[in-house]
Amino acid sequence: MEEPYTEAEFQRSGLARTALAVLRSDYPGLSWHTLGGHFREAEPFWDVVGAGVPGGYRQRRPCPHIEIG
Repeated sequence: MEEPYTEAEFQRSGLARTALAVLRSDYPGLSWHTLGGHFREAEPFWDVVGAGVPGGYRQRRPCPHIEIG
């Protein structure tokens, strides 16, 4: 998951939280993490959407099968 963005008029409406919940539901058993940097102002968002998600949404190195470049 890298750089998710919600247009300003829809921010804080639950749209991103719902989208992430649907992805987790559609792909059970996957480990979710983010690749990009977390802006300080986005930390509360990641804490909320990561509640109840094993490991939360924390920065980690990509899986070995992902090519970087």
